[in-house]
Formats: sequence, structure tokens, C-alpha cells
Amino acid sequence: MNLLEVKGMNVEIELNGIMTSVIGPTNSGKTTLLKKLCHILPNDDIFIDDVSIKEYDVTFLKNNIVVVFDDNEYNSEYVSEELYFNLHELGYRLDEINKRIEDLANYFKVTNLLDRDIHSLTMEERILIKILSYLIIKPKILAMDNLFGYLDSKHVKNILKYIKENNITLINVTTYSSHILMGENVIVMNNYKALMCTKVSSVLDGNSILPYMGIKLPFIIDLSHNLILYGLIDKLYFDDRKLVDKLWK
Repeated sequence: MNLLEVKGMNVEIELNGIMTSVIGPTNSGKTTLLKKLCHILPNDDIFIDDVSIKEYDVTFLKNNIVVVFDDNEYNSEYVSEELYFNLHELGYRLDEINKRIEDLANYFKVTNLLDRDIHSLTMEERILIKILSYLIIKPKILAMDNLFGYLDSKHVKNILKYIKENNITLINVTTYSSHILMGENVIVMNNYKALMCTKVSSVLDGNSILPYMGIKLPFIIDLSHNLILYGLIDKLYFDDRKLVDKLWK
């Protein structure tokens, strides 16, 4: 799997184990894209490596494309059971399921949560467990609907580290322009079409399209633009520490 296309929405995503952000105004088609990926909406226009998604085996798709929505729906009462559920549904052996749960819990430091009732967890912990219950599959594509806003930077960094190590492509739908700085690629949606599928720097550089869509630029980018106008720096900075170092040289 190298290329995902949603031709009816002009979307192209390289499946290269990095994060692609999807941003746009309300009702631009962001969540519609996710619903097509998980077959909630008609998806005859989705192609993987130039082959219609309809031609792929259902089990193959369930193992390789997963979508995590922003809801309060869980399949089990306890955390360990929730991490167990999807792998069991896919037919994994019990010993392999237990090994994956142990490894994932250690990696994300949630071993202490395994025996907890999901609804006794904090909101951040519940969202993290929801994500991990799909990440444990190690799919080729993990798509999320605006979930990073619930997590602290430590958990976000761990998720991004994990997807790179396991060659998982993350499709991160977001309403926060600052979140696109965490990835390398971005898709700008409007009227259920992709206006741009490009590198993050291309969307933020120069006369960015985002403010014209009612989306504020990330603070560090807006500040960089203003400092460039005053001749204090000569390029955009995506990291506040690097910008401070530049200004104090």
C-alpha cells in the first residue's frame, strides 16, 4: 500500500508512515472523508494503489484501515477488554493479543490502567485508550477525528513516535491549525474537495490560504510573518525555541 486516493474529493495521501493533517472550515468534508474510509458512506471513489477499495478483501481492509471518531462509544467495560476487543474480532490468537496488550501498555505507560473501568478514567485517559484500541492493530492507515486536542504533548509525541516506528500513516483531521505543525503533509478541504494536498510549509508560506477560509495561522507562523515584514528574520520558523534562539543571537 503506497497511495490512497479519494477521487471524488480530490484527495491523495502517500502511505509512507508519517502524519497527514486534514484541515478546513466547518462542513468542508473532513469527517465525510473519514466516514468514507470506514464504509459508513459510499466509497466507490476510493482507490488504493489504483485499485478500487471494493476489490480488496474485507479482512485485509479491517486490518489496514481504521478510523477513530470523537465519541463516547466503547465496546467493553474495562480497559484491558477494550484493548482486547478489536484484535479478537479480527481473529488473532489469545497469546498474540496478550503480548500486544502488554507491549502497548508498556510503551504508552498505561499498565496501571488495564484493570480500570473505562468510565472511571479521565477524559484524556479515555481518549488515549480509544486510540490505543485501534493502534494495537498496527494498521497501515490510522485516521482520527480531531482527538489530539484531548491529549497532552507527552501522549501526542508518543503516538507520533509509535506510528513512525511501525510505518503507520496517520490521517489527523483537526480544527486546530497549530496541529498541522506536528506533521509533514496537509490537506486543505473546502466544499467537500481538497484544495491542496501538499507539504505543511507550502500551506503556511507567503500569502496563506488558511486566513481566507476563517482559519487562524498558528501563532509561531503568524509571528514569523510579522518579523519577516520588519526584516528581523528571513524565513518562517515552525519551532518557538529556534525562533527565540535566532532573535537572541
